[in-house]
Amino acid sequence: MTQMPAITVIIPTRERADVLEKALSTVVAQNYERLQIIVSDNCSNDGTSDVVAGFRDPRIRYVRTQSRLSMADNYETALAHAPASWVGFMGDDDGLCIQAIPRLAQIITETGVQAVRSRTVTFDWPGAHGRNHGNLIVPMGRGYEIRKSAQWLSRVMQGLAPYAELPMAYNGGFVHKDVFDAIKARGGRYFRSSSPDVYSAVAVASVADRYAFSHEPLSINGTSTHSIGTAFHRGQGNSAAAKRFFSEGNIPLHSDVPLDLDGSYPLSLHALVLEAYLQSSTLRDPESVDFSNQLAIMLALERSHRRSVQEWGAVFADHHGLSLQRAERRAALLRGPLQARSMWLKATRAANSIMLDDATLPLNDVYQCSLAVAIVRGYRSRVTSLFRAFRHRRRVTG
Repeated sequence: MTQMPAITVIIPTRERADVLEKALSTVVAQNYERLQIIVSDNCSNDGTSDVVAGFRDPRIRYVRTQSRLSMADNYETALAHAPASWVGFMGDDDGLCIQAIPRLAQIITETGVQAVRSRTVTFDWPGAHGRNHGNLIVPMGRGYEIRKSAQWLSRVMQGLAPYAELPMAYNGGFVHKDVFDAIKARGGRYFRSSSPDVYSAVAVASVADRYAFSHEPLSINGTSTHSIGTAFHRGQGNSAAAKRFFSEGNIPLHSDVPLDLDGSYPLSLHALVLEAYLQSSTLRDPESVDFSNQLAIMLALERSHRRSVQEWGAVFADHHGLSLQRAERRAALLRGPLQARSMWLKATRAANSIMLDDATLPLNDVYQCSLAVAIVRGYRSRVTSLFRAFRHRRRVTG
């Protein structure tokens, strides 16, 4: 009989005990014998240690840094505590779907791959976007496919797919420790960028030749008031979470991706993908990067912060001795096809998803979401009557 793989879930955290408790609850609920959970506390001053201790689960290992570390350094430190197994990182406001780890183990055993990525459930915590109730989007896909990493990395670099389609060791992604070791052997450490999730996607795709992509979601991508990436890409660079991130001595951006004139990061997500691609260059055969084309792709993809990215694009063009006007003309040709493709992908996924956004059915945390996801995906034909009954009971009981 084939032995089921050992799997480690790592939750890096710092002073987020309010969301950590619910996130950790979704992991502890996994019915899987060969599961280890590592909570890496980045020198918190709140009740983080008490939250972890309260679970009294022998599968949990609590580690605490001696001093405050940058995000990437905390991730790297946490990884050093992981045993030789499959490893996946999870945000402290994210979660796992019910039975995600047993399903992951099944995919690993059936495919023999060294990386697995899945679709993710999307959950906005109450307060994340000014609402006092949560918002949940549940993909309803089934099964998995085997993908060639080089092919999908090429699509991402051409702007044809988001980086979330790549294999990664983060939020719905799990990677075998051999891949981590191969990456570290070539670069001295695993995380070599200030954006651990983006870097993980590009780095793993550069080393693992293929991966399994599960259309069935394994994890819940939570957005809370603590979320750094969401705040940053919404232009909320002055939020408390963003300010803390930028003050922590993070790994500098690659020299070929300059900061904006005010010293801030570019608001282009594709710029961060390019930065991760450059930081991980030692993992691939020698190559040249067409910076003019990459600038055109950045300009073409941007919708929310077009003016800001155009202004930064001038800095990027000057840094590389490029013609900004030429890049803008190229972007004008790319913008229609790339954005149409992006909208089509979003529409396709939306059509195969169920959204729960109802103040009369409050979803207060990510653990409640994990239960709701199990109901929605397990009993799709009954979901409407179940939630109507729940709302009716709330009205009757007052």
